[in-house]
Amino acid sequence: MRKFTVLIAICFALSGCAVILVGAGAAGGYAIGKDYIQGETDKDFNRVYDSAVNIADSMGVIESRFSNPSTGKIKASVETSSLEIYVERLTKKTARLKVRSRKNLMPNIELAQKVYTRILQNAK
Repeated sequence: MRKFTVLIAICFALSGCAVILVGAGAAGGYAIGKDYIQGETDKDFNRVYDSAVNIADSMGVIESRFSNPSTGKIKASVETSSLEIYVERLTKKTARLKVRSRKNLMPNIELAQKVYTRILQNAK
């Protein structure tokens, strides 16, 4: 427990925003920042990226998207908020997903969490 407390103190000291490490899953946990949620998953890159495209398209309007074999980026407008989704290949079977959301220059973490959860649930 003491190591965890020291880790949190270091995060506050070294970054402009507070990063909170939460949860533990098969491939790790996830981190929550002031306007994003990020985590690693044991689902492969293509499934996570395809799921992100489908969820962003169903929830709003995709403004741009880019993908190569190791990274993918999606920018969309959802519920009057700007949404950025980043998918990064870590290994053949794991990927990192980061969802950032802002509404009128203010963080919209609730939307980021909602989109993050839907992407991972949809990536089968």
